[in-house]
Amino acid sequence: MRDRFPIVEGAPMDPGAVRAGAHEDINLITLLLGAEEAGLQLLDKVGQWRDIRPPAGALVVNIGDMLQRLTNHVLPSTTHRVVNPPAERQRLSRYSMPFFLHLRSDFRIDALPGCVTQTNPRRYPPIAANEYLEERLREIGLRQETSGNIDP
Repeated sequence: MRDRFPIVEGAPMDPGAVRAGAHEDINLITLLLGAEEAGLQLLDKVGQWRDIRPPAGALVVNIGDMLQRLTNHVLPSTTHRVVNPPAERQRLSRYSMPFFLHLRSDFRIDALPGCVTQTNPRRYPPIAANEYLEERLREIGLRQETSGNIDP
């Protein structure tokens, strides 16, 4: 899969305006190659958006919701978004090549023992990876549940 954020013809875009809204990836991890062009931002621990500008050829690794759940939030999901580039970079297309690593559908996501402590008690019951995926897809509106059946 390759995402392309094309050049927008016409009037200049508002630099910094959101092109792809804030979200976390559902999967285990996301490997992102080709994030050198300006626009990718992540939300830091104090709620500030930070520009991500990796060197050419670098791989960006985002922690997904499944890894967050597996580690009982020791490794939190990466909240990220894409914003319009500065005016001088608006004539360039932005490409990204994400690889979404998912767990086997029957894998049981259960907090790792080393991630459950007195100060960080277990947050969730165990769940099969596919069941968790479907649950999250319903939460974000990409799946609908009707009469006990899930519509794609």
